[in-house]
Amino acid sequence: MEFRLLYDGPLQGQNAKAEHKREIRRHLHPQLKCLWTQPPLNESPYLLAFPAQPGKISVVEPRGSVQFVPLVTRKLDLYAELNVLFLRPEPRGQLITDGGDIDNRLKTLLDALRIPRAAQENPPSNESAADENPLFCLLQDDSLVTKVTVEADQLLDTTDPAHVKAIIQVAVKRTRISWANMVF
Repeated sequence: MEFRLLYDGPLQGQNAKAEHKREIRRHLHPQLKCLWTQPPLNESPYLLAFPAQPGKISVVEPRGSVQFVPLVTRKLDLYAELNVLFLRPEPRGQLITDGGDIDNRLKTLLDALRIPRAAQENPPSNESAADENPLFCLLQDDSLVTKVTVEADQLLDTTDPAHVKAIIQVAVKRTRISWANMVF
């Protein structure tokens, strides 16, 4: 299964706070939610049941008062390969910038693609939307990413050094074939 996610907004580098990662998750949530409404994911509604139906696998994972729905999970024997295009206001070749260097920004993005490891990593929001529980995420854990390629190029429509447009190409793959992951 392959698809693309688009992130358009600030992307902090080193020491990004949990609130910033939550905002990135919230930005990507509608795209992933839409993906779950399309084949082949919509052919396995039991994956979204919480608690799990008897004899079925559910990918829903509660963290505090929020339920998260990761697409790439160990339960389904899945992993992901990512190809990220970072468009940022700095000229090509300028790797360390006012907005943060590429590797730290990539780490922040990977953290935001996964569900929080603990409730503290998902601080309560002042603007909680009813449509964000469950909150759809790409990864159960960022260790399920086995390959990342990154290309950085110049974004020509802003001067804010923290702003990026990131196009994230995702390839979801299986570690082994099972009944639970046949739709992939």
